[in-house]
Amino acid sequence: MHWRTIVRTSAALRAAPVALVWILMYSGRMTGWITDGYWPSVAAQSSFLLSFTAPAVAACGAWEGLKVRRSDVLGTAPARSTTAIALSVLAPVLTLGTVSVLAALAIFVPQAGGTPGWPTAAIIAVELLVVLAHTAAGYALGLTLPRLLAVPFALVASFLWMAFPSTLDAFWVRQLNGRNLTECCALDEVPALRAVAAPTVAVLGLLAAAWIWTTLRDRRRLLAVVTLAATTAAGAWIAAPLGYRAATARPASEQTCTATTTPRVCLWPEQKADASNITEWATQAQQRLDAAGLTDSATVSPFSSRPGQDEVRSLVALGHIPDRPPQCARERGGRWLGAEAVGPLSSWLKLTAGVTPLTVQGRYREQELRIASQVMALPRDEQLAWFRSNADTLTRCDAKPALDPAQCHHPGTPSFEAARRSGGSGSDSFLPSLPAWSPASCWAAPRTR
Repeated sequence: MHWRTIVRTSAALRAAPVALVWILMYSGRMTGWITDGYWPSVAAQSSFLLSFTAPAVAACGAWEGLKVRRSDVLGTAPARSTTAIALSVLAPVLTLGTVSVLAALAIFVPQAGGTPGWPTAAIIAVELLVVLAHTAAGYALGLTLPRLLAVPFALVASFLWMAFPSTLDAFWVRQLNGRNLTECCALDEVPALRAVAAPTVAVLGLLAAAWIWTTLRDRRRLLAVVTLAATTAAGAWIAAPLGYRAATARPASEQTCTATTTPRVCLWPEQKADASNITEWATQAQQRLDAAGLTDSATVSPFSSRPGQDEVRSLVALGHIPDRPPQCARERGGRWLGAEAVGPLSSWLKLTAGVTPLTVQGRYREQELRIASQVMALPRDEQLAWFRSNADTLTRCDAKPALDPAQCHHPGTPSFEAARRSGGSGSDSFLPSLPAWSPASCWAAPRTR
């Protein structure tokens, strides 16, 4: 059959406008999940749209299979092989799938930056394999199922396989359809090798099973079932250690770190354009914390490709407290007495480091902000005593925080009474007065473990 006739009569020509418009309309919901400027994130989020591309090509493949079966060309002695016939009639469908995958990527390209690397190529390769396998599976269904059942069954089965696993608690199932790559990638992540290998093995198994089913007859078709079961089991074994995640840590060698600044600032290639601003903001924040008596500093590595001033200063501030519960709390399901100190300490650190009050207000509860505001009205040594006493409770489970600023201040001092009445002083006064707290002394010696 002439190529022009194949294209003109193909179901793909009629399905293309619907598929591409649907992808364009739904893509707007994914832009918020992309890490701006980072190609692996752009490619990974585009894989979500496989939920629509794969069913479309599966249904078109089933329609082409029905046409071939009605023509009875496979029942005669064709000049071409079964595989060659399938490839010729499925070429427009595969073109639709390829264009859909590339269109989904192109929609998000404005949020990318730099040059795509191997992670992007690996993700797109997996997506194209998914398209090829679903097309072949749909074609096999068209050759096998009753005429009225083949196309709707291919459409619904493909959609369920692409969409339903994400609702399951069996995380390994999520990894097999190629769509779970949307769990990647933050700026400090790349696709995990297992997250790419697991769907690749499963999809190749589906493709091989469809090929075996269309080329063999009688009992030999059982080999297709065995092949699909074996590759699915292999993919599940590969995916099992991943859980629901699809990413692994990005090589630290890709970062560039400052050698002379305090704190030490480490940036990814996507952040180099803003390196001078990021370093300046981090240095200013640490200088403010130094003035408060917190001279130690942790390495700062922003999470976004274009971090703002408040984000950088927040990272510098939060580097002075642990970023996870102590081991004793993890053994208790994350519960420990010091948990109530996290909010007040974090808000005090951020305000001290120069984060704008409005930004802090949007992150913490009013009571936590009120405590931080009143602590900032205390003298420097009393603020430091309050911080150190309560920060100690973040690393242990046997000490209750003493959050009331009154326990770190000599009663009657004018500056404290003013803080009590106004919630703070100067530019940091933006909250009402502090309610009464139970007696505890932040000057008390820490309890032994």
